[in-house]
Amino acid sequence: MDAHRLPTPVAGACMRAMVNVLLVEDNALLRSSLGIALGHHGVRLVASCADASEAIEHLSSGTVDALIADLDLGDGPNGIALAHAARTANPDVGVVLLTAYSDPRLMGGKLLQLPPGTEYIVKSDVHDVMVVRRAIDRAIQRAQPGERHAGTQALADHGLTDVQIETMRMVAEGLTNAEIAERRVVALKSVESLIMRIAKQLDISSDGGRNQRVMITREYYRLIGAPGGSAPQ
Repeated sequence: MDAHRLPTPVAGACMRAMVNVLLVEDNALLRSSLGIALGHHGVRLVASCADASEAIEHLSSGTVDALIADLDLGDGPNGIALAHAARTANPDVGVVLLTAYSDPRLMGGKLLQLPPGTEYIVKSDVHDVMVVRRAIDRAIQRAQPGERHAGTQALADHGLTDVQIETMRMVAEGLTNAEIAERRVVALKSVESLIMRIAKQLDISSDGGRNQRVMITREYYRLIGAPGGSAPQ
């Protein structure tokens, strides 16, 4: 989501009663722009934080109706861990994850499951602040007893398995097939076959004019929301 594309809100355009939101986003410009825009649509910011450690201080205040958090918050706990901490402090708090990642597995590492009722929104799909505002209402409703289940916002349906996503990440990091085989403790031929299956899944041809590993790398960076499908700077 481009902070510069957030619409200029109209004063008094609240859609419902005021809700108290804890906003956690490590991009200062987006954090400020989103906070201001939501403020004109029935949202009162309990706090606007750059990281999970700062946000945790506000979770036990009892004044948070919903948490909006980025998935990748840099060093320290990520957005999913923060969401679980919020639910521990208040089981009824709504959770909205607003992230560049089309699939949380693309972050790599061992991730917790999304808390029940989480609204998962990809930033590139948000062109109007009301998308976020409506997600807040859904998240609060779906956090209530008897309503908790998987978020309505579907994750990317690219059909990739956990192993394929992890292999894509290692290819994007520049690891050779031999290095990937060593890390995964499998035969080299298994890695070669796996990369061929990934290329097929992503509809990447094997003709001589296209380097499969380069194309897989580009697709990986596209899926994590990197500008132009290239490695983040």
